[in-house]
Amino acid sequence: MPDELHQSAKPRLGDRFSLWGYRAFCALLRITDVRAVALFGRGAGYLVWLCARRRRRIVERNLRIVLDPTLRRDKLAPMVRRNMVRTTMNLLCSLKTGLMSEREMEKSIRVLGRDSFENHGTDGQCGIACIPHAGNWEALARIRPCFPKVEHYGSMYRRLSNPLMERLVYKARTRYGCEMLSKEDGLRAVLRFAKGGGLLGVLSDQFTNEGVYVPYFNKITGVTPLPALLYRRCKGKGTLFSVFTRNTGLGRWDAEMGRVIHVPEGCDGTVALTILVNRALEKCQMENILDGFWMHHRWKSTARFVPEQDAEDWKLAMDRPGLLPFRIIVCVPEEFEEALPLIPALRVLAACRPDAQLNIACPQEQLAFWNTQDFVAHAVSTDAATPASAQLEEDELYREGPYDYLFMFSENRRVFRDLTRRLGPLYVSGFAENPLAKRKHAFRSTFTGLHFAAPRHRALDYLTLLEKEHHITLPPLRYAQENYGSATAEGDFIAPFSTLGEADSWAEEKWAELCARLYAPTLLALPQDGERADAMARRLGIPCRTCAPEELRLHLGPHCRLFAVDGLLPQLAALCGTPCTVIMASRLAERYRPLGEGHRTVYRHRPCHPCHRSACDQASPCTAEIVPDDLLR
Repeated sequence: MPDELHQSAKPRLGDRFSLWGYRAFCALLRITDVRAVALFGRGAGYLVWLCARRRRRIVERNLRIVLDPTLRRDKLAPMVRRNMVRTTMNLLCSLKTGLMSEREMEKSIRVLGRDSFENHGTDGQCGIACIPHAGNWEALARIRPCFPKVEHYGSMYRRLSNPLMERLVYKARTRYGCEMLSKEDGLRAVLRFAKGGGLLGVLSDQFTNEGVYVPYFNKITGVTPLPALLYRRCKGKGTLFSVFTRNTGLGRWDAEMGRVIHVPEGCDGTVALTILVNRALEKCQMENILDGFWMHHRWKSTARFVPEQDAEDWKLAMDRPGLLPFRIIVCVPEEFEEALPLIPALRVLAACRPDAQLNIACPQEQLAFWNTQDFVAHAVSTDAATPASAQLEEDELYREGPYDYLFMFSENRRVFRDLTRRLGPLYVSGFAENPLAKRKHAFRSTFTGLHFAAPRHRALDYLTLLEKEHHITLPPLRYAQENYGSATAEGDFIAPFSTLGEADSWAEEKWAELCARLYAPTLLALPQDGERADAMARRLGIPCRTCAPEELRLHLGPHCRLFAVDGLLPQLAALCGTPCTVIMASRLAERYRPLGEGHRTVYRHRPCHPCHRSACDQASPCTAEIVPDDLLR
């Protein structure tokens, strides 16, 4: 790399201190035997295991994906400890690798399959080494002298943020003839290298949000397509290899170089080749799973968790039995009326990617309703005796793998702490107005509504969060669910009782006048209003039906008509496709009206409207000015 690339960023004082410390540490490593370094690395690994609780959870998550999603913490704990100890040792010894003498290298590194690997890098051919993060992978740059017939021997790498240390590390890596190609410089130099022939190493198992999304250990994740692009660039002169190092003893490693990835005839697409590379890397990792670098968040999520990937590529990615889903938890608002506008956004989340799985955390009163929604995989209660996280980790749900994403629309601090502590690491998203988001690093993504704009429906807030913050393409807005309501139900219904409180009420004599002008109306109420609903129905001389929210779909449908005060019932009726006429008292119609076609809202503008109160403090409520003609007009 030219020196001017290293001089593009001006070093800071902290960069200089880091460089001095690194040089002193390297001087100490240079005079220390590699076995002593390995012993010290093991001791440091135990310290990392004891102190780095968050890293332990990441390793637990990764090992569940790699080995068995049903593994519990009691079986994972010893494997986590051994992996963190070995990984720390390998990382420390990788610094020693670049400082070893030729004699130390011969004792510490054994190269296997060198002839096969070398032969595919001569005569204009290119050997493309697909390397997982396992063992002492820095040794692969150090063994350049083992391949004297190869004119070009290079590797991809990522630059350090410290320009002074970057220059020092770059010189150490290239001292023995290895050409280092930075990903920050673009792909042009890499593609030119592959076309010219030689041996090129690519660390292929790192997460990348800009790559293709294909399975890696039975869970879809972002993977670099670079090996596939290089293979196609070589036009028949390239060979894919799975190359890795494994720890064989104290201060000793094997570098396995000769494993060819055989590409079947007709497998020439980028996604198909990347899947082939991943399967080869999986076999390498499974030979000694504890040698893998599982301390990084390999299957992590970002704000943009829905990749721009063609349907054919998704079909190839999903064509593997036993895939673990991309598991999304949505903690809905505590108020039932506030939770229902989430439905359009929940449908979008459930359909955003083929492996998406939607799980709902809600209060007990909402549980039965969410279980009737076909886009919800599982629903758990947030106010039961058993914590929501424990319910989400019951055997039937646990075997489907770790959770990936949490949308926090509730303001319940206890529930938030429970979900993030037990089910993490989770990527958390929500509204900036949520009090929980004010805690430092509590939410990874937040979205602020445009309060200065014209009022818009609450459902659009949730959809805009998905579109603006998470870059999800939205389908046309739809609320009523097809075939959800009863196709045979018909008639007029009234719902005089609101779940919002007495502020949303209409005088009984006006309900009586309305009923007299309707054909055989029926009073509809929720179980908590059952007694007073029966009494009012007797006074009005009409039948009464009391049903739970999840049962309302059996009584309402598109051939019915509902006259109601604002609250839960009109929202549920709109979901069934029932046209609703709603009296809006305490809330703003533009924000909380029923979604869909055929609905009307009736309200009277006053200085106190909307008040968002459960009880009216005015001598004459705003609903007093509304008459039956307003509803029937």
